Amino acid sequence: MKTARDTLFQRIKTEKIHPFTLHTWKALFVSLIMMLSPVYVFPQACCSGGVPLGGSLGLGTAENKSLQFLLTYDYNLLNDLMDGSKLLKDGTRSRTTHSAMVEVNYGLSPRFSLTAVIPFIRQERNISTFGGGQDFTATQGLGDAVFLVKYKILNPEKRPKSEWVMGAGPKFSTGRTDHTNNAGLALAADMQPGSGSLDGIFWSYFQRRQIISPNFSLMAVTTYRYSGNNNNYNNTQVYRFGNELQLNVGGNYNLFISRPVDVFTYLRYRRQAADLIDGNAFPGSGGQWIDMIPGVNVNFNPNLSVRLSGQLPVYRIVEGTQLTTSYRLTAAILYNIPSKEKLLITL
Repeated sequence: MKTARDTLFQRIKTEKIHPFTLHTWKALFVSLIMMLSPVYVFPQACCSGGVPLGGSLGLGTAENKSLQFLLTYDYNLLNDLMDGSKLLKDGTRSRTTHSAMVEVNYGLSPRFSLTAVIPFIRQERNISTFGGGQDFTATQGLGDAVFLVKYKILNPEKRPKSEWVMGAGPKFSTGRTDHTNNAGLALAADMQPGSGSLDGIFWSYFQRRQIISPNFSLMAVTTYRYSGNNNNYNNTQVYRFGNELQLNVGGNYNLFISRPVDVFTYLRYRRQAADLIDGNAFPGSGGQWIDMIPGVNVNFNPNLSVRLSGQLPVYRIVEGTQLTTSYRLTAAILYNIPSKEKLLITL
């Protein structure tokens, strides 16, 4: 089944499409309105327990016998100190998370596919001390790997304009959880690359193409993590990250400026329960967030594209006092190796 991107590239080859037609300018104007619509700012809390789910699981399903690679870099600046829904004035502490993720997608059949995500995470924390000193702490290492089995609920032959995919699988405890500070004391769980637990991941992806106009589509992505226990926290305690729900809803507009470009805007709702330590709620964990995520995807050919996006806060309410996201920046490269049959047809 041809995707919208394949169809657009075929039109470019067979038709004389000028990059700056009236239709393109209208599309650009609509897309800019989508990206620049005024909203208040909101971030995301410290950590998701080994894998930053907001920046991973960005692929749908691969076509039958094709292989996809998605390389993502995610920069998360946590500079806002919140108490409930109130932003506090504080310039003494900041957190930064750098995440590099490799996501691999393989199509087993026209409707089944397998996905694996391997993250590398660096956590940085800086605290200003009395007298003007700086207490800087950093950890880095392999995060927790995710493995999913995905299935297309809708038959692509019967519903070519709609795609609904569901997936489920484990998040393995592959990241370290025993980093210490300069004094040799164990760092907090949200400063560790890994979670130390075996979690369950449930995922859903829905897209409806050609809404309002042939170039506009609606998308919704839902991710839920059911957290397990780290039974060796500080060697004697049991730590459990709060269960996490993310719901992303937005629109995507296809246009042509020298090459095919997708402009998109999403709203992300995120809810995370409080972390538990020995069965008791851990102070300063859990909350609800709403973010706006504008971005652009540039398609260099049907098998290679680059995506840039940002994340700004709209609403947030946290449990207790927490550092939370000021903004996020994400860059990703997608490369697709088509099946041998499709490659021969293309050639």
